[in-house]
Amino acid sequence: MFDFRKFAYAGVTVALTATLAVTGLTHADAAQAPAPAVAAPPVITATVPMAHLSKLMEFAAASSNTRVIGSAGFTATVSYLQAQLAGLGWTTTVQNFTVRGKKAANVVAEWPYGDAGHVVMAGAHSDSVAAGPGINDDGSGVAALLANAAAITQSNLRPAKRIRFGFWGAEEQGDVGSSYYVSHLAGGEAAKIDAYLNFDMVGNKVENGKAVGWSLYAEGQSNGLNAPFQSYFAAQGITVNPSLDTDDRSDHAAFKNAGVDVTGVSSVRSLNELGACYHKACDNLTDVDQNSMVLASNAIANAVWSLAG
Repeated sequence: MFDFRKFAYAGVTVALTATLAVTGLTHADAAQAPAPAVAAPPVITATVPMAHLSKLMEFAAASSNTRVIGSAGFTATVSYLQAQLAGLGWTTTVQNFTVRGKKAANVVAEWPYGDAGHVVMAGAHSDSVAAGPGINDDGSGVAALLANAAAITQSNLRPAKRIRFGFWGAEEQGDVGSSYYVSHLAGGEAAKIDAYLNFDMVGNKVENGKAVGWSLYAEGQSNGLNAPFQSYFAAQGITVNPSLDTDDRSDHAAFKNAGVDVTGVSSVRSLNELGACYHKACDNLTDVDQNSMVLASNAIANAVWSLAG
């Protein structure tokens, strides 16, 4: 998260068990059922994102405690993302690229319903630093988005707008994956993205007696994208910082520079309070709070359901 280098360089398949189901429907059942009138997203429990985080930790543990690009841990993460999303009925694309001779990749997934001329996009980065497994930074964002992909599938959602999720490689090398994606969009495609929502570190825990510091990106104040997140957190009785200044140090920057309206959510108060295990070997499952994962997953659902119509 918030890589302090602001420049950008322009297989394992695992099926999760039925405990990941958000509703009682299987994917096959949902595909055959008539589209329901969905007034609100389903509630996502901690079981769903935490199961994904456990898999990411397994990949890191088998790869010298890291999921940095070029490692077996990162390769396994990419394969896992592709398998999970394809299994949920999302149209998936893998973009391969290299950074200083190391292999990296983006996984882009689209729910194949809604107006393709109006896209609501959300993203998180799938890599870690070399020093640790990156379970909060940013396995937490990845897991929350995967939980939302399952919720959308099993609700058989038919939104007015197209929903697209991006899982970016090489964020820790300077937001490379998201920059690669935006720079390789066909002419006019960036203009079709109505909103990009970024989720980088959403699993922080209470440290030194301080409550988790939920924040919304400053950009969302002026473009209105913070509104559904503010509504969700207010309903939970949580006060958020509405103007986190990220200094463009995460994957929203590439979209913002392309003229796309952006915002994001993080469980940190500021760039000076990123957590004791930030970019360290101890950024493992013990560095993530289950309640934070529930809040993040459901805040994302609230916003995506609302913005996609």
